[in-house]
Amino acid sequence: MLKKSELAKTIRSLPQKNKFVLVALVAVGTLCLVGAFWIFNNKNLIEIPETGGKYFEGVVGAPRFINPLLAISDTDRDLSALIYSGLMRKDKTNRLVPDLAESYKISDDGLTYTFVLRDKLFWHDGTPLTTADIVFTVAMASNQEVKSIKAGTWNGITVRAEDKQTVVFHLPQSYSSFLGQTTLGILPAHIWKDVPTNNFSFSEYNIKPVGSGPYQLVDIKKSAAGLPEYYELSPFTRFALDTPHIKTLRLYFFPNENDLLQAFEDKHIDSLSGITPETALRLSRLGQKVNKSSLPRVFGIFFNQNQAEVFTQSEVREALNETIDKKYIADKILKGYARPLNGPLPPNSFSYEAEKSTPMSQKIERAKSLLAKAGWQAGPDGVLTKKGSKSNYRLEFTITTADVAELKSIATLAKNQWEKLGAKVEIKVLDTSTLQQNAIRPRKYDALLFGIATGDDGDLYPFWHSSQRLDPGLNIAMYTNAESDRLLDRIKLEPNYQARTKLISRFFQEINKDRPAIFIYSPDFIYIVPKELKAFSLPNISIPADRFATVYQWYVKTDRVWPVFAPKKQLPPLQPSIINK
Repeated sequence: MLKKSELAKTIRSLPQKNKFVLVALVAVGTLCLVGAFWIFNNKNLIEIPETGGKYFEGVVGAPRFINPLLAISDTDRDLSALIYSGLMRKDKTNRLVPDLAESYKISDDGLTYTFVLRDKLFWHDGTPLTTADIVFTVAMASNQEVKSIKAGTWNGITVRAEDKQTVVFHLPQSYSSFLGQTTLGILPAHIWKDVPTNNFSFSEYNIKPVGSGPYQLVDIKKSAAGLPEYYELSPFTRFALDTPHIKTLRLYFFPNENDLLQAFEDKHIDSLSGITPETALRLSRLGQKVNKSSLPRVFGIFFNQNQAEVFTQSEVREALNETIDKKYIADKILKGYARPLNGPLPPNSFSYEAEKSTPMSQKIERAKSLLAKAGWQAGPDGVLTKKGSKSNYRLEFTITTADVAELKSIATLAKNQWEKLGAKVEIKVLDTSTLQQNAIRPRKYDALLFGIATGDDGDLYPFWHSSQRLDPGLNIAMYTNAESDRLLDRIKLEPNYQARTKLISRFFQEINKDRPAIFIYSPDFIYIVPKELKAFSLPNISIPADRFATVYQWYVKTDRVWPVFAPKKQLPPLQPSIINK
């Protein structure tokens, strides 16, 4: 082998031309080696999430009750989903996986659920989270003075803490969907225990929440008028399932969709949700990717027979139902981002029933004939009237609805159709907050055009059982039927899918006979996110806030590393969920 000095002497002795050739060969060889390494390196590197980046989303509406027990608006529920955690959480396939819980077991009779919490759980303020917080939250959920929207689903369920990590729920009867209830966000007892139950809704912690979820509140930006412009959140490093990747998450609030869209076009926000189908269609034509998912909500017109006596006449309810063009509403008013309904359950539920197609001209004639046979005749002003045993009925009433473009269009369509029958209809439009406080909660409306979030487990009890007629119950049709109540009680407790489906079908027969409401459509949830957002998917969701179920896995910054250097994530084991069986 040549020594280094001998190699140098040999190179010096080469003719000048040969020296150039040698240098060129060495350069080409070096480039080939570098290129081969570059190709090999890029072929074998993998992309991993990197902590950092920002995600700004805009929504219509402002927060008021960022509290899992009181949240009544989508904005409230969105922030609650980001800030709070439950014992269980949905994953991207809609299965239930442990969150604060490490494991759980269900007794053979389905009456006892035992949860063991993970080690070292903390609240955003650094206080340890224990089973005492679970017991406190459930107690507040069922406390009538708190007036929680969750009261109906927790009544009769007892809970006890065996120790700081083990909590036991006991059900009075087997409840097929109970595990889904344990996604309820848990409240910190050390903060809320000193708040009087009758003042729960007035606490500052409804606006400045402390939770244990993936993100924690770090800033509230307010306008000159003192109204919140956005909430800024940062990752909670002690979140039970992993530290979220996105460093800064903001939820911006807008009074209306026009302002929301302007912010999106000005690039002040990266994504938006809760937009109208009209807007979704326009953005889609401009090249934006529109994500959509069937939303388990039922929009309809709910009759309040206690306030409008005309609705006590069954032929009136039947005729009004007959003359609503549900397919036109879904295809034209909602631009195809909805499905027409013929019952109280949406698509993807146990017993969804599609609306049967019949020409509207035939429906109108059938409705007129139905009313005429029941004794309705046109009065001097053209409005139909009917003689009653004590007083005469007059086909005159008001439709109350929210200040939402598609709902106002539907109300106008209904008014026009019903006036062809001989009705006199007034439309009353209220902003969402006023609608909730002044109309829905006190049940002050004749007919209410509104949507109810039925969930994905087919539990109709909160919306149609007679015990739920008054606030905070959700039976906004004030529906009362002894047979329906009996069926709903059985549906709630029946664990067998086939048996439950049969019971739901029998309930459908009762409710279609009584017609306490006109079931019109089930909407799609529409969501636009930036292309840079990774690990995002939009499965079937129960409420819009479910889009944040896996927010801790989202990322916008990436790095490329060799597989050996990729972090090994210790994800919680999947456990079987009876809710989807």
